Amino acid sequence: MKRNKNLFLSVMLLASFAFVSCGTGGGNSSSAGGSSSQGGTSSGGNSTTSVNNSVPSHTSSEVDAYMNNLKSSSEKDHLYIHYYRFDKNAADFSDWDVWALPYKPKEGEGYRFDWNGKTPASNNLSSTGTAQLDSFNYATVDIDLTKDYDGGWNSTTKTMGGHPTNFYADEEKTQLNSQVGIQIVKTSSRTSGQGFWKNDGGNVYIDLENFALLNDDNTTSYHVFVTQDYVQQKTARPASDGTFVDPFENDDGTNVTYENNKYNNVSWTNKPLQKTSPAFLSGQGEGNVLPYGAGVGYQIMVASFADSDGDGFGDIYGIEQKLDYIQNLGVNVLWLTPVQMSDSYHGYDISDYLKVDPKYGSSNSPAALANGGVVSSATAKADYKSLIDAAHSRGMAVVMDLVINHTSTSNNWFISSATLDEDYRGYYQWGNHTTQTNIKETKFWYPYGSHVYSYYAKFGSSMPELNYAYADTRAAVSSVALNWLEFGVDGFRMDAVKHIFLDEEVTRSSGDTVVKDVSINANTGLTQDYSSNLTKNLNFWRDLNATCKAAYPNAFFVGENFDGHAYHVAPYYEGFDSLFDFYSYFNLTSVASSSYRNGNTGSYTGWLSSFLGAWDSSSNDKYSAAADVDLIGVKQMSYEG
Repeated sequence: MKRNKNLFLSVMLLASFAFVSCGTGGGNSSSAGGSSSQGGTSSGGNSTTSVNNSVPSHTSSEVDAYMNNLKSSSEKDHLYIHYYRFDKNAADFSDWDVWALPYKPKEGEGYRFDWNGKTPASNNLSSTGTAQLDSFNYATVDIDLTKDYDGGWNSTTKTMGGHPTNFYADEEKTQLNSQVGIQIVKTSSRTSGQGFWKNDGGNVYIDLENFALLNDDNTTSYHVFVTQDYVQQKTARPASDGTFVDPFENDDGTNVTYENNKYNNVSWTNKPLQKTSPAFLSGQGEGNVLPYGAGVGYQIMVASFADSDGDGFGDIYGIEQKLDYIQNLGVNVLWLTPVQMSDSYHGYDISDYLKVDPKYGSSNSPAALANGGVVSSATAKADYKSLIDAAHSRGMAVVMDLVINHTSTSNNWFISSATLDEDYRGYYQWGNHTTQTNIKETKFWYPYGSHVYSYYAKFGSSMPELNYAYADTRAAVSSVALNWLEFGVDGFRMDAVKHIFLDEEVTRSSGDTVVKDVSINANTGLTQDYSSNLTKNLNFWRDLNATCKAAYPNAFFVGENFDGHAYHVAPYYEGFDSLFDFYSYFNLTSVASSSYRNGNTGSYTGWLSSFLGAWDSSSNDKYSAAADVDLIGVKQMSYEG
């Protein structure tokens, strides 16, 4: 492929969401934790902690007695969320509740639950009464998983209800869902502010089987124990060893990374330009991967392409079984949507960069069969390796979709960063919304719990953005990329490449070029600013490209820069071998839409002529951003700096 001409066209375009006696009232659901296999490097930090404010230690016999009491008081098919706050005061729970929803295999609307001892109002927006704390100072939410609930939330009217929901996996109500999702929500934030629900720990997902308790009557209940600021680190028994210490007890509010030179320490000297992957450009000869170079790339949505074990969900082994079919289409490059651990159906919010999500594993694959038919992250990763090897044996390449602009809030990097861990604080952008004027929810800075800190997350509150002005973050992500190249992938489809440094998330340096991208939402009339710092973005991508190609010169980098202006996309060839052709995408779809709206379908020749002149804004008969307000909004794009 010629770097200055050919653009990698995707087949699909992703524009890319208690008393010890438990009792029967109130209640709510729990959390999911991240497994940290990602590594990372050490940083610095301002946090200071004290062991004075921590979860009290309990002896093994005390915990056993506590759990035995739960066995005698818990009800069948009830989920109990036990929540500990460091103040150990019932009043501290007054403005918190639990939002729980069915998640897997059936996803449904959520419902608000409150602590035992509190009675919800008729509109379920608030409650009266006082949370009851048990002998270990946990407040408990009790969720009857067999009931129907009037769920849902209307963000416009800020009201509950209207969407029936339950926690069953089937319409016949014979089998409970295997996974439940929760948020511990600051109650008042639902009806105040900009619509973001302040919460402790983000979205948490509970695999019920891991929290099952056999009751004295031989029925099963489920118990999840979570601690303030450590909600993702859920356990099936009370924390008893003093592990959880209040990270904010002695914090003075200065632990910010935004506009803090301590976390802006990378070298801004650009690395040399790298050659386009020889394998992709011209081939490596017979008997090798891509013997004649890259030809047709084929995107596969893993979850929906091929199901090899009949569970209704696509898997990696299913793709391997379809390789002959794919190759017969003339395809020699495969691009799979993200396969790493993720909280979402689409996978574009990674919770662990080095693990493959077991949902993409197959119980019929050789790896799973060798594991007794049990699918795990390890067997799914073995399936991925098998697919790569099988593709290579056919001369085909496999490109990994690598999402590194942001992570999930359940990623251990973020969990550690959020709790002021000095080794990870600088990995994300943190500001103080009480002292820094730019830190506003309207600018995509989201408050963390009840603290003074907010994190930057342009794609949504569950997807915090990594801070690439910090050297340790770059080193950690470079390590991830090198790990997968060593594993066998042939390159990367890099997601959201201009978002690495958006203008509003980083302070401009003297001489920085900023690409202005301001849209007016045709539905809301609100201004949307996606302006990006071109100088800093190119520095990052040149650096990562050079780091990878120093060890793997054939590694292929293709970038997704969701921008219809070719002159905004072109500079990114400094750090990429190829880029998606959104210029053609926007023009073709917009011309077709405009012709349809105007009732003038015309001939193919006229339509093609219109497309070729699409950027001529002198005529309303031809596509221009200004003339297409109702389709994509007014685009005000220019360079600054």
